[in-house]
Amino acid sequence: MFFYDSIYNYRSTEPVWFRFFRGLFAITLAGIIIYYSITQYKKINTEVSIAIKLIKLEENVELSLGMNMCTGFYNSINDVKINGKYTKYNIFNEIYRKRVNLKGNRNFDIWLNITFNINNNISEPIFHDIPDIDLYCNPVTIPNNLLSLNFESFQYSFPNKPDLNYNIKDYTDYLSYYNNIIDTTHFSLYLGRAYFISYNPIVVDDNVKLNLQLEQLPIQLESNEVRFRIFLNFPDPFMARFETTNQYDYTDLISNLGGFYGAITGIFYLFFGMQRLKPWGLAQKYLFSCTRCRKSLKRNFARKYISSAGIPLVEKVNKRPEGSSLEKRIQILETLLRDYYLDDYYLKKVKDVRINHKKLFKKYEEINRQDNEDTENTENTELDASLV
Repeated sequence: MFFYDSIYNYRSTEPVWFRFFRGLFAITLAGIIIYYSITQYKKINTEVSIAIKLIKLEENVELSLGMNMCTGFYNSINDVKINGKYTKYNIFNEIYRKRVNLKGNRNFDIWLNITFNINNNISEPIFHDIPDIDLYCNPVTIPNNLLSLNFESFQYSFPNKPDLNYNIKDYTDYLSYYNNIIDTTHFSLYLGRAYFISYNPIVVDDNVKLNLQLEQLPIQLESNEVRFRIFLNFPDPFMARFETTNQYDYTDLISNLGGFYGAITGIFYLFFGMQRLKPWGLAQKYLFSCTRCRKSLKRNFARKYISSAGIPLVEKVNKRPEGSSLEKRIQILETLLRDYYLDDYYLKKVKDVRINHKKLFKKYEEINRQDNEDTENTENTELDASLV
């Protein structure tokens, strides 16, 4: 719009050099808009944006963490002791591993103490008989001095906000692991050591990132024992993070172009001022171009804004028809400004205040006049009484 106005709708008082400078400036800004439009169009279906939402974890929110533990020995995990407040757990025994499902609230903080029987070496024929063995739970390839710890699943349960639940199902066996599987995170823990394992779960669309961190403690345990603590480690206390990825589409294109065009237009108006207001758009100019519609629009407009005093703005005042009233010409112009250009809301309020003020002033004058008359009557009565 500003480009068209700079080239065609210039002001008659502007010198040629100023018109040239403004036109060059408008062309430069138009080129910037075109370049920006092209770069934004190329982003469609190729870029994504991330919307972040932080949700406060209430006391009744339940978190569930699933993992399995494997060693290089046959039936080697002798005992698993779990300690932690407000914690539930399930342990499922298999030939070459143990599955553990831990459940807790926002104060999730659990210690696991695991002991082993290191006298049962597993043989390779047994390994071949194990169906669907996991990548990180291969008993043959795990060294004898390591515990393979693999985090497989995670669940969020928001009783008051079911839309935020992350695949919660109330299963009592290990099949529940396969309804909320995550990308396996693997740790190799040395026997005879103690560890801290913290996690900060972030739900991204329909997936979750645990962001697990492992820290080895300077503690020496028995050679057949491993201890580790698992706890939540949110950057913001008790604030769960949810992320939604949105692919860049035509809606984003229109939104960005609208904002960028508004900024460029603001720069142009800052240097050269606002252009003339245009209350008539495409509908009045072009869309309703049929003869009947156009005649109807012109007829209704002319009925209100054209009179014997001439047409405002396009006809000179000194060339108006003879005998026409200048006051009528001014009234038509005021009506045009009120209907299409200026908001007269506050002026109407001022008018109402003025009318009310006049009414109150008249009432006040009437009361004063009545008081004066009563005073004069009283004085006359007293004078007559004294004479008698």
